[in-house]
Amino acid sequence: MSKTYLLLLFLIFPNTAYSYFDPGTGSYIIQIILAFLASCYLFITNPIQFIKSYLKRKRGSKKEKEDRDESENKK
Repeated sequence: MSKTYLLLLFLIFPNTAYSYFDPGTGSYIIQIILAFLASCYLFITNPIQFIKSYLKRKRGSKKEKEDRDESENKK
C-alpha cells in the first residue's frame, strides 16, 4: 500500500521538467496524428472496395453466362 501512495505522491507533485516544445514539434505531432488517421481510413476502405468490386465482377460474369446460355437456347 505504501508503494501505491508513494507513486501517487510522485505523480501528483512532479519535479520540475526542463523541456522545450518548439512550434515545429507541435506541428510534427499534429502531422503524425493526421497521417495515422488517414492511413487507418485508407486501410479500412480500400479492402472493402476491392471486395465489393470483386463480387460485382463475379456476379456480373455469372449473369452474362446465363444470358448467353438463354440466347443460345432460343436459337
